[in-house]
Amino acid sequence: MRSHYLKTVAVIASIAALAVPIAACGGSSDTSSGKTKIVMYSYYAEKVMKPVIEAFEKKNPDIEVSSSSSSGDTDYTNTLQTRISGNQTPDIFNLSGNNRVDVMTNGAAADITNENFVKEVQQNYLDDYSLNGKVFGVPISGWVGAIVYNKDLLKKAGYDSVPSDAQGFIELAKKLESQGITPYLENGQEMSGSFIATLGSYYAAQKIDDGDRAIYSGKSTFSKNWTPALEAWKQVYVDSGALPQEASGLTNDQVKQSFLNGETAMYRSGAWDIGDIKQAGINYGFAAYPAYSGGQPYVNGDPDPAFSISAKLSGEKKRAAEKFLSFLTSKEGVKLFTEGYGSVSISQNYESDPDEHIASIFKDYFFKNQYHWVSFEKGSNAMSAEVVAKQQGVLSGQISPANMTKDLDSKWKSVQ
Repeated sequence: MRSHYLKTVAVIASIAALAVPIAACGGSSDTSSGKTKIVMYSYYAEKVMKPVIEAFEKKNPDIEVSSSSSSGDTDYTNTLQTRISGNQTPDIFNLSGNNRVDVMTNGAAADITNENFVKEVQQNYLDDYSLNGKVFGVPISGWVGAIVYNKDLLKKAGYDSVPSDAQGFIELAKKLESQGITPYLENGQEMSGSFIATLGSYYAAQKIDDGDRAIYSGKSTFSKNWTPALEAWKQVYVDSGALPQEASGLTNDQVKQSFLNGETAMYRSGAWDIGDIKQAGINYGFAAYPAYSGGQPYVNGDPDPAFSISAKLSGEKKRAAEKFLSFLTSKEGVKLFTEGYGSVSISQNYESDPDEHIASIFKDYFFKNQYHWVSFEKGSNAMSAEVVAKQQGVLSGQISPANMTKDLDSKWKSVQ
């Protein structure tokens, strides 16, 4: 569920992160105590994984799990790739949007298609972690990003909730602006959540399956697949004044603070901000993004990074890793993980109970596949930076949607 911040990772940071648990990766399967030891390099922080590991080890006293993690997508991806390249692949690791294609194609992840723990998750959630009909990673939770709104500010403008159609949203934005209230904000340092939702709605309206993957595979282009959605996004959010030009320079914390101060009526958020919103005493609600013409409202979302097993494992270590993933996908494992991470279960073994204000977003959109997120299969850092720079240009009126997608096509060719 998490914002994909752009971070520059120094080489020394990767080396330092590599040095901590790497020695264990190629070591014996047994510790001095006689336990089978498996090494996990996790996308998820220690506070998330520690309760899961402790519960697993309690049930499996003959297995010891040694875990480490990195902060941020870029750091995690770079360090994992360094370990794989150095023949030090962790026994258990995570596939994310940034690394899944490279890891699945380089043979580092084991084929887990026929494992029972994979069958606890619906195929549509496994698609991102599958290749050539085989499953290489199992996600157990999902996230959503949507519009969180101040009910009191909307009520002053004559609205009970956020309109689900583009024209209604534009009219709401103009009424809020006339009252001196900023209609909508989002983090200007990352890919626009409102655009990504518009893109998903556009794909659905046009019955375009896997529109982004068609671009990545060379069957289509950004110019063809993204331009109509960008033009619609510009009309609804930019031309209407709903998203002010100065938003391009704002961070997520600045956006959130403006909402908490009562200066902004709506902003992009998710379950991760609910605690702060409640503490501020805001009367809030969540809504999907308005639909592309002829389509349905959409939200941001995706399954969280999946858990994978090293293809090099065999014997007791492999069985131990499989036992860990079996526990992770069990009712107890999913409950511990989702409560620690603040996400929602996509395992059939456990049904989460999210905050009542966002529960309908999961029910009506995420679990009905009305969500979209953009994860580049190659050159993720460079492509994300290019999108951010160009969308800032569209927001400021310095570049057209057509020129933005033309530039993205050129950038995509350069990262192949």
